[in-house]
Amino acid sequence: MHTRSVYPNILSYLMKINVLDTIKSELATNISDGTAVFEAIKGYKPSEIEISFVGLKHISTLFLNECIGQYAILNTVNIQKLKFEYPQDNQMFALKVNDVIENALMGDEYDVLVDNALHSM
Repeated sequence: MHTRSVYPNILSYLMKINVLDTIKSELATNISDGTAVFEAIKGYKPSEIEISFVGLKHISTLFLNECIGQYAILNTVNIQKLKFEYPQDNQMFALKVNDVIENALMGDEYDVLVDNALHSM
């Protein structure tokens, strides 16, 4: 699905990546789902896509680290151009996504945190 955005004298198209359609579940909680979303977005620049979390009931940090965190690491310079769409009834999604991006931009410190979390499972 494409979303058309009009700016003064510029017409641009964003590819909308719908997480619900990608993982086929309302619960985005595991690494394999995160990997599926990462595979869907990794070929795009942040300015070219919008990631939609509409229709999801729950997202985990583990899931977000695997898709958004990894994507942020690959796109540190212009990650702020990445657009998101969230469910209207769940403001926590935006907070979680922002936290994951901030942690990913921490670099090596982020890697240690993720490794420790994975080893504690």
